[in-house]
Amino acid sequence: MFEAIHGSAPRMVKEGRGDYADPCSMLRASVMLLDHIGKHEEAHKLEQALDICMFTEKKIAITGRETGCTCREFGQYVMDTVKSL
Repeated sequence: MFEAIHGSAPRMVKEGRGDYADPCSMLRASVMLLDHIGKHEEAHKLEQALDICMFTEKKIAITGRETGCTCREFGQYVMDTVKSL
């Protein structure tokens, strides 16, 4: 089973902060899924992009609040990084 450790953030949705939910654990679970089904290169690229976005570059950050980027913005950052690899 591949799932986000923290779940789907229903409390954040209830509080009106759903747009600011952190997608990183779901994306990390996707890395494991891709690797499991034999898509090793894709898994590696996604994991590498996540490391760049979360730890190396950190051009934008998820805070769970309006002080950070939205889930959509962070997802686009990750996808743009995957494409550049």
